[in-house]
Amino acid sequence: AMRPHFIYSGGELQYIKANRSPIGGGLFDREKVFTEQEVQLNPGDCIYLFTDGYPDQFGGAETKKMKVTGMQEILEEIKDLPMSEQQKIISDRFDDWKGDHSQIDDVLLIGFRV
Repeated sequence: AMRPHFIYSGGELQYIKANRSPIGGGLFDREKVFTEQEVQLNPGDCIYLFTDGYPDQFGGAETKKMKVTGMQEILEEIKDLPMSEQQKIISDRFDDWKGDHSQIDDVLLIGFRV
Protein backbone atom coordinates (compact mmCIF):
# COMPACT_ATOMS: atom_id res chain seq x y z
CA ALA A 1 0.00 0.00 0.00
CA MET A 2 1.63 3.19 -1.28
CA ARG A 3 5.13 1.64 -1.10
CA PRO A 4 6.91 -0.06 -3.99
CA HIS A 5 9.15 -2.99 -3.34
CA PHE A 6 12.23 -4.29 -5.06
CA ILE A 7 13.10 -7.79 -6.15
CA TYR A 8 16.56 -8.53 -7.48
CA SER A 9 16.42 -11.70 -9.54
CA GLY A 10 19.39 -12.86 -11.56
CA GLY A 11 21.04 -9.53 -10.81
CA GLU A 12 18.20 -7.59 -12.46
CA LEU A 13 15.82 -5.26 -10.63
CA GLN A 14 12.08 -5.88 -10.67
CA TYR A 15 10.42 -2.68 -9.43
CA ILE A 16 6.97 -3.61 -8.15
CA LYS A 17 4.74 -0.55 -8.10
CA ALA A 18 2.30 -0.03 -5.27
CA ASN A 19 -1.31 1.03 -5.23
CA ARG A 20 -2.01 4.59 -4.14
CA SER A 21 -4.36 3.57 -1.32
CA PRO A 22 -3.16 3.56 2.29
CA ILE A 23 -3.90 0.56 4.49
CA GLY A 24 -5.01 2.72 7.43
CA GLY A 25 -7.19 5.80 7.51
CA GLY A 26 -10.43 4.08 8.45
CA LEU A 27 -12.07 7.46 9.08
CA PHE A 28 -13.14 7.73 5.47
CA ASP A 29 -15.76 5.47 3.90
CA ARG A 30 -13.80 5.02 0.76
CA GLU A 31 -13.39 1.65 -0.89
CA LYS A 32 -9.77 0.60 -1.01
CA VAL A 33 -8.63 -1.24 -4.07
CA PHE A 34 -5.44 -3.27 -4.06
CA THR A 35 -4.03 -4.99 -7.12
CA GLU A 36 -3.06 -8.60 -6.59
CA GLN A 37 0.41 -9.20 -7.97
CA GLU A 38 2.22 -12.49 -8.34
CA VAL A 39 5.92 -12.86 -8.94
CA GLN A 40 8.02 -15.95 -9.50
CA LEU A 41 10.82 -16.13 -6.94
CA ASN A 42 13.94 -18.16 -7.49
CA PRO A 43 16.69 -19.30 -5.13
CA GLY A 44 19.06 -16.39 -4.52
CA ASP A 45 16.49 -13.65 -5.25
CA CYS A 46 16.52 -10.71 -2.81
CA ILE A 47 13.31 -8.96 -1.81
CA TYR A 48 13.20 -5.55 -0.10
CA LEU A 49 10.12 -4.03 1.55
CA PHE A 50 10.23 -0.67 3.31
CA THR A 51 8.32 2.15 4.94
CA ASP A 52 8.64 5.73 3.76
CA GLY A 53 10.99 6.62 6.64
CA TYR A 54 14.21 5.62 4.88
CA PRO A 55 13.65 7.42 1.54
CA ASP A 56 11.96 10.45 3.17
CA GLN A 57 14.83 11.16 5.56
CA PHE A 58 16.50 14.54 5.07
CA GLY A 59 20.28 14.63 4.96
CA GLY A 60 23.30 14.69 2.72
CA ALA A 61 25.36 17.72 1.78
CA GLU A 62 22.29 19.63 0.53
CA THR A 63 19.77 18.53 3.21
CA LYS A 64 17.49 16.79 0.73
CA LYS A 65 15.42 13.63 0.94
CA MET A 66 17.19 10.41 0.02
CA LYS A 67 14.20 9.32 -2.10
CA VAL A 68 13.51 5.84 -3.43
CA THR A 69 16.15 6.31 -6.13
CA GLY A 70 18.82 6.86 -3.47
CA MET A 71 17.75 3.67 -1.70
CA GLN A 72 17.77 1.82 -4.99
CA GLU A 73 21.36 2.91 -5.66
CA ILE A 74 22.46 1.55 -2.28
CA LEU A 75 20.62 -1.74 -2.80
CA GLU A 76 22.10 -2.09 -6.27
CA GLU A 77 25.60 -1.84 -4.77
CA ILE A 78 25.01 -4.39 -2.01
CA LYS A 79 22.47 -6.87 -3.43
CA ASP A 80 25.05 -9.66 -3.85
CA LEU A 81 26.53 -9.37 -0.36
CA PRO A 82 25.47 -11.62 2.53
CA MET A 83 22.35 -10.26 4.22
CA SER A 84 24.19 -9.58 7.50
CA GLU A 85 26.63 -7.31 5.65
CA GLN A 86 23.77 -5.62 3.82
CA GLN A 87 22.09 -4.79 7.13
CA LYS A 88 25.21 -3.08 8.45
CA ILE A 89 25.76 -1.09 5.26
CA ILE A 90 22.10 -0.02 5.06
CA SER A 91 22.16 1.12 8.69
CA ASP A 92 25.51 2.92 8.34
CA ARG A 93 24.44 4.66 5.12
CA PHE A 94 21.24 5.87 6.76
CA ASP A 95 23.16 7.28 9.74
CA ASP A 96 25.72 8.92 7.43
CA TRP A 97 22.94 10.42 5.27
CA LYS A 98 20.99 11.68 8.29
CA GLY A 99 24.08 13.21 9.88
CA ASP A 100 23.06 15.71 12.56
CA HIS A 101 19.48 15.98 11.29
CA SER A 102 16.65 14.62 13.40
CA GLN A 103 15.07 11.39 12.27
CA ILE A 104 11.69 12.44 10.86
CA ASP A 105 9.79 9.15 10.80
CA ASP A 106 9.87 5.50 11.72
CA VAL A 107 12.26 3.49 9.55
CA LEU A 108 11.70 -0.10 8.56
CA LEU A 109 13.46 -1.92 5.76
CA ILE A 110 13.08 -5.69 5.48
CA GLY A 111 15.34 -7.59 3.12
CA PHE A 112 15.52 -11.32 2.66
CA ARG A 113 17.03 -13.79 0.24
CA VAL A 114 15.10 -16.78 -1.07
